[in-house]
Amino acid sequence: MAKASGHLSLLDGQLKDAIAPLLDESGFSRAGQTRLWLRPSLTGKQIHHLVWFQIGESASSQAGRFTVELGLYYPKYDRFCNGRELFGPGIAACHFDLRKRLGFFLVKPEDKWWPYNNGEEQLMKQMADVRKLLVSKGLPWFDETDTPANAATYNTGKLPEPDRLRREAREQALAAKKK
Repeated sequence: MAKASGHLSLLDGQLKDAIAPLLDESGFSRAGQTRLWLRPSLTGKQIHHLVWFQIGESASSQAGRFTVELGLYYPKYDRFCNGRELFGPGIAACHFDLRKRLGFFLVKPEDKWWPYNNGEEQLMKQMADVRKLLVSKGLPWFDETDTPANAATYNTGKLPEPDRLRREAREQALAAKKK
């Protein structure tokens, strides 16, 4: 357990040194002691941009790895989706069309999980790659996705018909691939 804690300390140190300054310059603030950063949107009240460094669970195939999730949080969608008081800005409360893992911006898109337990030098190289991808693709994605039209659509408190149709088409395509 101490070894895993040491690796997480290395990861947190790299987040502080390599990632936090970039996100701070871009208007994000760290949410407490978590690995989540938030930035208010310009398109509406309580709408937030999220950057979350998710750690793989110890019992999963992603143990010792992290991924980077981006999302747009709309409070009215959160209330509609969760059927209760607001969950609050968090990746799980973002509409599936308004979430993206950083690895899907790679030349060959993939659900990328970077190891954080291969030593400090390797982690520094990976954080440089993550930072470069955030600058070139991740942060610009917010500008492309956080539009007044999306705010009007996703902050209504109901699932728009085009979203339902897109979701059904995706599910059908996945089912056809499995056959």
